[in-house]
Amino acid sequence: MITIKNFTATDKEFIELARIDNLVNHDSIGHHDEDKNEWNLRDKSIIRNRLLLYEKEIVIGVIYYSQGRAENKQTVFFTLNLDPNYNNKGYRSLLYNAMLEKVAVFNCNKVHTSIYDHPNYKEVKKLIVKEKFKLVQTNREYSCDIRNINIDKYQYLIKKLESEGIKFYDSKEEMLDFPNHYKKLEELEWEIEQDIPIPDGIKHTRLPFNHWMKLCLDFYRNSYGVDIIATYGDKYIGSTDISVFKKSEPHKGWTGSLGVIKDFRRRGIATAIKIKAIEKLLKKGVIEIRTDNEKNNPMYKINVALGFKPVSFSLDYSKEI
Repeated sequence: MITIKNFTATDKEFIELARIDNLVNHDSIGHHDEDKNEWNLRDKSIIRNRLLLYEKEIVIGVIYYSQGRAENKQTVFFTLNLDPNYNNKGYRSLLYNAMLEKVAVFNCNKVHTSIYDHPNYKEVKKLIVKEKFKLVQTNREYSCDIRNINIDKYQYLIKKLESEGIKFYDSKEEMLDFPNHYKKLEELEWEIEQDIPIPDGIKHTRLPFNHWMKLCLDFYRNSYGVDIIATYGDKYIGSTDISVFKKSEPHKGWTGSLGVIKDFRRRGIATAIKIKAIEKLLKKGVIEIRTDNEKNNPMYKINVALGFKPVSFSLDYSKEI
């Protein structure tokens, strides 16, 4: 018997959802404790939930969904994963339609999802095509064994920038006592974020500072790989943050963002920030970094120059309802 049940956040559910996700994930490993921590950190001012698909008492699928913030408040972002043993039975449509009923509560008028251009996602892509979603953005995905990067090659660039007054610091290990550190870090991240290409019809939205602070402290505590900040005088001008999930993939770093504010671009600062981050990560035993860029974003050239190799691209799809 097939049933859809509401998520109740039990330990058993977190374990089962990690199992389902890992049947679909093609290049990452999820851990139930990390998922549980993220769930507990969620912003409860927006609707965020999950629907679980059961065969008798066994979880066989899940749809994760979240309401957008502010200008995106009528958009729902979702991810749908199903045990491949249950393909071709219409179960993805069952979960998708059940979600649509739930999100009617906030007058949802747009649905958005992301998948990878990889065989593991061909079945969910069939649903996307069937429901007449539009491809709204393609993102280059890259991976690199950072042990192969010639760090010494970039030391001249770093010394040159330092001679020009640009300094590089580890956010967690060296900057916590800097005046107004958290305020300036949040402002830097927001300025950088607004220049990151996103799909048409989706707006950049700023987290409330208290929630941003909550996420920042959790990053420092639970998934900190490195966060390198470039400064000029007392101004924060660029950064990259890289997460390492110690329970699932302790030797792999996932790039959150890399950027430099407009007045300081085209001087090699982003490359220097990345090299500084790689130096730190190597000392922590990290050997691989994953990163992504919208396909027309020139930032990808930095990754290519460093030796990053392309992997399966990610694809963003949207549909108005």
